[in-house]
Amino acid sequence: MNGRGGVVRRHCAALICLAMVVFTGAFAQGPDRGEERRATPLLPEEEKAFAVAQRQIAAPPFDVIGYTLELNAAMVNENFGGRNLITMVLTSPADSVVLYQLKLQIDSVKVDGAAAPFSVSDTTERFVVRLGTTRAPGDTLRIDVAFRRLPEVSRRTDRLGYYYFSSQIGNPANLGYTMSEPREARCWIPCYDEPWEKATAAINVTVPAGYVAASNGRLLGVGDNGDGTVTWRWREDHQIATYLMCATISRWTNPTIMYARGENDTIPVQYFVWAKDSAVTANFLPTVRQMIANLSALFGPYPWDKYGMTSVTPFLYGGMEHQSITTLIDYYQTDQDVVVHELAHQWWGDLVTCATWSDIWLNESFASYSEALWHETLGGAPALRGYMVDSLEHFNYGSWSGAVYDPESQGFNLFASAVYSKGGWVLHTLRGVVGDSAFFRTLRKWRDLHGGGSATTADFQAVVESVVGKDMSWFFNEWIYGPGWPRYFLTHRWEADTLSIGIQQQQLSTWPIFTMPVQVRAYAPGKDTTFIVWDSLRTQEVRIPLSFPPDSVVLDPDRWILRQTGIPVSVEKGDDIPLRFVLEQNYPNPFNPSTAIRYQLSEASVVRLAVYDLLGREVETLRRGLMQPGVHEVLWDGTRHASGVYFCRLQAQPLDGTPPQTAVRKMALIK
Repeated sequence: MNGRGGVVRRHCAALICLAMVVFTGAFAQGPDRGEERRATPLLPEEEKAFAVAQRQIAAPPFDVIGYTLELNAAMVNENFGGRNLITMVLTSPADSVVLYQLKLQIDSVKVDGAAAPFSVSDTTERFVVRLGTTRAPGDTLRIDVAFRRLPEVSRRTDRLGYYYFSSQIGNPANLGYTMSEPREARCWIPCYDEPWEKATAAINVTVPAGYVAASNGRLLGVGDNGDGTVTWRWREDHQIATYLMCATISRWTNPTIMYARGENDTIPVQYFVWAKDSAVTANFLPTVRQMIANLSALFGPYPWDKYGMTSVTPFLYGGMEHQSITTLIDYYQTDQDVVVHELAHQWWGDLVTCATWSDIWLNESFASYSEALWHETLGGAPALRGYMVDSLEHFNYGSWSGAVYDPESQGFNLFASAVYSKGGWVLHTLRGVVGDSAFFRTLRKWRDLHGGGSATTADFQAVVESVVGKDMSWFFNEWIYGPGWPRYFLTHRWEADTLSIGIQQQQLSTWPIFTMPVQVRAYAPGKDTTFIVWDSLRTQEVRIPLSFPPDSVVLDPDRWILRQTGIPVSVEKGDDIPLRFVLEQNYPNPFNPSTAIRYQLSEASVVRLAVYDLLGREVETLRRGLMQPGVHEVLWDGTRHASGVYFCRLQAQPLDGTPPQTAVRKMALIK
């Protein structure tokens, strides 16, 4: 997903204002729920409790085989409802089955054609169907649920499930669409709403004549019901998770071209758009077709029976990767980065789906890195490096200080930037470690083993290890399950045909010391030499034979590692880097709850380092007294302080009586 699922860099101010008017009180992060503009807010306490409860759900005693949806959308108001026939096979004895719904009116339930008692709870979001007797493993159940989504029921504006907008807001026609990630499918259909449970789906949508209902899979036909309505009949014969099901409805035009997936195998590539956008989107479709071809060359053949896109507004996200038919906000309908992100999800997220929401990085990091791969296709290695640095390097985003895996358990939003841009960088770093051949063979094997199903982070690690033939737990423990990133400082000296390289890791002490094969390149006029140094210590020195004196030595010159560079934490005699008076920007920033403040003194000084609020009031003194020359670091814990902007002020009075030096840095604490 983009916006709540990807790297969205540009905004349309008018559109955002409109969206915020329509969605009064909507998401805390506004239209960029996925990509942090400042920092990912911590979840409210009730959200944390809900996230914990979701992770404790036991596997159900059944396997859903298929959904058959008969939906009705009035398209003159918010009325929406229908029936869902859920076919399942029991995997263990059961006298009831537990499904999901949230604020739906359940009118009737039948099991194998007979009325069945049921109960619903909006508190637990569960929907319990009682079978009347204990049914045996292997039994097939057909649960037929008639339901309505009543407009007058109060709902959270970020969990409507079905969104309806009259043309009175300025659109060419009335608009209705569903949005389900992560836990909102239950808000528009009763279903088993977990990412690990997949089934086939027939989605039949009845709408007034003149309206087009786009959905997943193949279009089987459009039937005229003789009463002023038509029914659009779609079928997804491939396995699909409930959060990837959708219906998007308006008076669409449908520019289409064909993509040749193989001999005698063509699929439509199409856009469902209003007439005003038909020409521009039709002209863009050849680019989309090229994206499909390029990603297919990297990941394996495109997996579905079509690739469709719908263009809507208002929409509080950049895009959403509904299986075989992405929903995009119209502002990004031809944005190549957003489009290729959602297209990549058709492999990573839709074909191979995260087994739990803790594994969401397996969806979003892969799609984010696919943006970089598209740029690499267009412009080679320089374009790849440029995209990584310019578009995916977000050290100041709050969630980056956490782990890529399971953002909710760390108090972050599920769609925090750590699972997008940081995760994309981690995949790039993995590629640098294992090499191109192993990396892309890993992706192919990941697809071959888990395509059509769901998989965990542990499953992905196992695939990487099977391809490279080595234990990769060191990489996953540090980069996936661990916080932060390395902050390197490199020193060097050359004498007697030997290059001595010193590498310091200066990241927070609470972050891992990273074990990494670090590329180091020595330059001299007309030549250069590259070495690989296995760095695994806070401070390390290696000696390498080198026949020429280098002009410069650069760590990670090709930018394969997610890292920052620092300044020396101690200065030894003979080093050619002079000390000076410096107050560095704290990192991370914004932060929660702690941040590191590093400063450098060129001479012995009486120091005062303090934190002030916006009113100039001192809230905490961090250092006071005589300090020796060198680089010093202090950790400020903001747990006891409120969210807001603070200032860190350093004053140093040299012992020789020269005037004091002062520096100030602005910091943001976000809880």
